[in-house]
Amino acid sequence: MLLPLTVAAAVGLMLGLERELSRKPAGLRTQFLVTVGTAIFVLAGGSIPGAETGRVAANVVTGLGFLGAGVILQHRGTVRGLTTAALIWVNGALGLATATKEYVLAGVGVGLALAALRVLALIEQRMREKWRILEYQITTHENESVIQAVDAALSKCRFQEGPLAFQRQDGAVQMHISFCDTPTRHREFMDRLRKMSDVTEVKVL
Repeated sequence: MLLPLTVAAAVGLMLGLERELSRKPAGLRTQFLVTVGTAIFVLAGGSIPGAETGRVAANVVTGLGFLGAGVILQHRGTVRGLTTAALIWVNGALGLATATKEYVLAGVGVGLALAALRVLALIEQRMREKWRILEYQITTHENESVIQAVDAALSKCRFQEGPLAFQRQDGAVQMHISFCDTPTRHREFMDRLRKMSDVTEVKVL
């Protein structure tokens, strides 16, 4: 049992180190314990009379699902922590592979996981540079066309960072809105608002 546990520990350390270097939650200790813990469950389950490895692994996967759900957070309309939760799930699968002595499968899995975390992260970052999150403060008199312009912008945006806030002040309406979209659509939104006579001020905060 020493070799599977050693390989599981190495797998957990590699993925945990990547999380620590990226300053992400569920880092070195968590990933190490997930991989080693999964391997121990499978190895110990195999020594129980009448126990099936598949049944033990299925129960471990269920437990990993609850653990992964604990790192998922919802913040201002966006969901965060999905990558970390998915990594915990993958890490458990790698622990299962090492416990069943599928070392080649575990090695390939680690390589693919690290490639997803590093290479795909760079690709996502470059794609994200084409999208910008801007926060607007719009001061206007009550006008249905202004609301329609805001609704049109939100319907085309990638995601809305927060709820649309209204505040009435001195006979005018002040709206706060924040959403993610391409620079071109942000400019179109600004131009459309500035052409409206009832809009007295548009600020990008």
